[in-house]
Amino acid sequence: MAPLGLERRPLALDSWTVSTSPIIQRLAQLRFQGTLTAAEATAQGATLVATSHGAETAADHIQLALLVDAQGVVRSARYTTTASGELLALYDGMSELTIGQPLAGLGTITPRQAANLLCNAAGGADGGIVLGADADVPFYVLTKAAERGLGKAPAESASLAGDGSAVLPWSEVGLFEKVRRIEGVLDQHVRPALASDGGGMDLVDLKADELFVQYHGACGSCSSSIGGTLQFVQDSLNNHLGTALQVKVSGVDEAGPDFIH
Repeated sequence: MAPLGLERRPLALDSWTVSTSPIIQRLAQLRFQGTLTAAEATAQGATLVATSHGAETAADHIQLALLVDAQGVVRSARYTTTASGELLALYDGMSELTIGQPLAGLGTITPRQAANLLCNAAGGADGGIVLGADADVPFYVLTKAAERGLGKAPAESASLAGDGSAVLPWSEVGLFEKVRRIEGVLDQHVRPALASDGGGMDLVDLKADELFVQYHGACGSCSSSIGGTLQFVQDSLNNHLGTALQVKVSGVDEAGPDFIH
């Protein structure tokens, strides 16, 4: 790899790419697909920050790797993904937007900003990019990367309870305590969001790292609603508990992301 430095550079545009949809143009010139290794980070005096979002078989699955310098600024970005079409192009634009940004600012980058970047690179043409309801919601994979890089994500280690007593790590507590902690995260971070849409969630069973839940109310009869929130539930639990739980709802297929139509 080249010496550590900002990777953002102007795209070489010819008359064909300028007159073509920004999505088609970026798909023909994907710039950030690939991986980064710990060895590359060490060689460049950087820190490797890696995270992922979405189930491995989901349409929006992405694995993101960043090289961050001593000042906390992103100098390189690479990703692998199952996405295609508009989402793939937006992920590439998202990765470009991280270059030169401090880790703390990654959680503000949205699909709309990525779409604007693609359009500007195509000479200002809008290309008919249609964004969905989540267009202004920051990419969650970037929020996770920022939390991990800044050391804010929970770790599998002892912490302190509200009364100052030690809290045992997840691997050292029994089923009852695990369920109690899961219910606490659901009550604080998940159920209020579901309730605002007229739905709810019940914990059905916990088998090793597989958590089975049941939706009810407005959430219980709509597969798209279930698919749209399942990853949010899983990420909320794993981020707050320092776990690797897989949240499952029997007989429901996961839906794709809602920031494109």
